[in-house]
Amino acid sequence: MEKSQLRQVIVDQQDSFRKGEELVFRDVELERYLKGDEIVIISGIRRCGKSSLLKLIAGQLEGVKFYVDFDDIRLSDFEVRNYQDLQDLVIELYGKEMEKSETEQVYYFFDEIQNVPLWERWLNNLYKEGKKVFATGSNSQLLSSEISTFLTGRNKVLKLFPFSFREFLRLKGTGITEEELRSGLLTSSQKAVLFRNFLEYFENGGFPLVLKSGDLELSRGYFEDILNKDILVRYNIKEVGALKDLILFLLSNVGRVYSYSTLRSISGIKSLSTIKNYLDYFQNVFLLYQLPRFDYSLKKQKISPSKVYAIDNSFLKTVAFNFSENKGQRLENLVFVELARREKEVYYHSGKKECDFVLREGLRISEAIQVSVDLSTPETKKREIEGIKEAITAYKLDYGLILTLEEEDVLEVEGKKILIKPVWKWLLE
Repeated sequence: MEKSQLRQVIVDQQDSFRKGEELVFRDVELERYLKGDEIVIISGIRRCGKSSLLKLIAGQLEGVKFYVDFDDIRLSDFEVRNYQDLQDLVIELYGKEMEKSETEQVYYFFDEIQNVPLWERWLNNLYKEGKKVFATGSNSQLLSSEISTFLTGRNKVLKLFPFSFREFLRLKGTGITEEELRSGLLTSSQKAVLFRNFLEYFENGGFPLVLKSGDLELSRGYFEDILNKDILVRYNIKEVGALKDLILFLLSNVGRVYSYSTLRSISGIKSLSTIKNYLDYFQNVFLLYQLPRFDYSLKKQKISPSKVYAIDNSFLKTVAFNFSENKGQRLENLVFVELARREKEVYYHSGKKECDFVLREGLRISEAIQVSVDLSTPETKKREIEGIKEAITAYKLDYGLILTLEEEDVLEVEGKKILIKPVWKWLLE
């Protein structure tokens, strides 16, 4: 593109980036990313707040801050030669400011960096020149493959999710302080406020703008955007209808075991390798996560059927087929996303009974978690307890955890300790 056109876009974007707005502080240890010379790559699904995080980071730094949003349609003709134009524009826009600065420190902030050609080589050049770079991206596979090739040892990756429950509460401003939340010493009225807010979070998910606007339908727009821009166009998909049938089936069946043969019959896609590729694409753009069954044998683990979970609960309301009230699925999905946010290594357990999640640390399983809306019927209580009890025994654990919507208790069953806890309390731990 012509430099004159690029200049106008960049000037507009600098103004937008500097605009004051009320941002929600994210539960990210920013200090570790601010230090050092490494390139910081912020990856995550579209609309999860990556751009706002760039602004939060910029607010903690002293020096010149140069911002480019490569998702801007006006930059669709951006070419490799324009990288030098960007360098020239930094001097043009901030030269006087840099002259006054003792350090002449320039920080580069790039949104959706994967949209431009040879981005990884350009970031590498900036790194060699001693520039500090913060970049966001919405495609995990693309970013990881390019990073491993060109930026190994020169980058830090920060994985960002939609809002956690604690971040949601920060947005809503409940009047309950962080100290009170940490202490757990809450009044009955405070607990009622938290539970009411949890129900809203449970229903609407964690996309920042969805929560700020109260418009859940924005979530459907995000899904369509991701499907069209990040999957159908990027991967040049021909079987559009079959791919859509596949993703809708998976979103409608989160937490349930599936096999490739099941997905083949549902979607009509004959090639198992194509189905596998499509699942990878869904993961690459952070729409879905696949959860494997745990087995001490890696071979058995690989051939066992998996489960899938969605990145955000809003998709289960706006995109998935809801033939019945799927509270159990949605609660289980919420718990899985929080485990992923906490960077846990998660599997499901399947023996004679099932346990929703087992967490691995090193060579051993360290925790077992069962999720159930309630334990109100004898059948449900028996099923959930037998599942968690089998996992506790199989992995020689001290206790197991059952997460519910509201119930709280401590049980001892055949010498096995089982904690029953509301999900909202667990989310705030």
